[in-house]
Amino acid sequence: MRYCVQPATADDVALLAVAMKDDEATSSERADDESGNQLLHAFISSTHVWAAHDRENQPCALWGVGPASQDYEVGRFWLLTSEDIGAQARDMVALSIMILPEMLSHYRRLESVIDAHNQRAVELVKLIGFTIEPARIHELTGRLCHRVWVDSDGTGLPSMTSRGEVLN
Repeated sequence: MRYCVQPATADDVALLAVAMKDDEATSSERADDESGNQLLHAFISSTHVWAAHDRENQPCALWGVGPASQDYEVGRFWLLTSEDIGAQARDMVALSIMILPEMLSHYRRLESVIDAHNQRAVELVKLIGFTIEPARIHELTGRLCHRVWVDSDGTGLPSMTSRGEVLN
């Protein structure tokens, strides 16, 4: 499938949040509110956010980055997808590989924390070039998480032609 990637708007965030809420029909209302608040906070605190739009011009993925609290050379990376594009691992890897160099042009290093139980997300960031640290208890959440990172210097990001791997 073909996608158009461009800077995200507040409308993109709202539309993807609604789509995700529909995808998560079994979630409790409280969990939906919490994830919506987290998405809004991530969007507002990010210096750069990009959206992938499908053929119908609907947002199906968001990538964002903002400064770490004390170190403005380190960017906090985040990624959010709709259920449809999330199932298209090859597309997500290809789109992410296109966006990461742009993020790394603004920050020397990108970092994030991923829940260790979310194997799909861990595998995705590994495929797009992140280093995955062993899982540890995250101090703020108390959950078992991996710290993931990629540096702009000395770390070559993979290209789609050099990677034949695809998430299941």
